[in-house]
Order: sequence, then C-alpha cells, then structure tokens
Amino acid sequence: MTSSEYTPYDVAQTMLDVLPAVGRIMAACMRETGNEEATMRQISVLMQLRKHPVTASELAKRNKVSLQASSVLVQGLVERGWLTRVRDPKDRRQWLLEVTPEGIASAEAAKKQLTGIIAEILSDLPSEALKSASVFLPALDAAVKARLTHDLIAEK
Repeated sequence: MTSSEYTPYDVAQTMLDVLPAVGRIMAACMRETGNEEATMRQISVLMQLRKHPVTASELAKRNKVSLQASSVLVQGLVERGWLTRVRDPKDRRQWLLEVTPEGIASAEAAKKQLTGIIAEILSDLPSEALKSASVFLPALDAAVKARLTHDLIAEK
C-alpha cells in the first residue's frame, strides 16, 4: 500500500502498531540509563502542570482518568518531591497541584532523554519521510487538541 492509498483507518491501525513498540524502546532505554524512576504518565502530568496548576479533579478530567487514578499518580509525585499541594487562592477549600523545581528538572531531563531516543530512531528515515512527518505531525497534534478541547467543553 502506498502512502497515497492510506485512509484514516489505515493510519490509525499503523499508529496502534507502532506506538507501543516505540514506548517499549523508550522504557528500555530509560531503564538502561538508570532513569526509570519517572513514567511517561508522570512526565506528561509534570509538563501539563508546569504551566497551569490545577486541582486533582481537573487533572483527572483533562486526562480522562478516574479521580482515584489521578490521586494515586499525584500522591506518587508528591512523595518524590516533584509536586506540592497549595491552597487555591480563589477557593480556600481547594488544593492546586504545583510542580516543584525538582519535578521540573526531572521532567525536562526525561523529556530530553526520550527526545534523543526518538531522534536516533528517526535519523534512519529517508528525508522524504521526515518531510511528510513535518506536515502530518502538526496536523495530528492540532486535530487531537481540538478533539480534547471539544470533549472537555462537552463534559461541562
């Protein structure tokens, strides 16, 4: 099948085949370098909260997980010293989740390491494939963000 024959369904199937394998490669590389203490989910949460502290329930909604799952994740990050809970100045009954400087440093180090791993894999691709990725990936990112925004609005 040539790339011009790909349907959205074909792309989705290929992504579902490729992404878990990429995840396994990244996890193995992080273990080999001794940086296995942060999971992809933890890194993602730290990067999200770095810009905008939110409550645990808002974090759960954004990530489409249960409040219990969000609370377990948050507690692990608090215990590592990567996240703190601070009173919401607008509503003293609420606690906001704020990333600590250590959390930011850990997330940035892990992101840098993972970017290097993926870049190494991509370096074997022909330039035409990278040019296609430069069109496809921003479009996919925009479509995913639009879908998430729509879903969040629909939930309210």
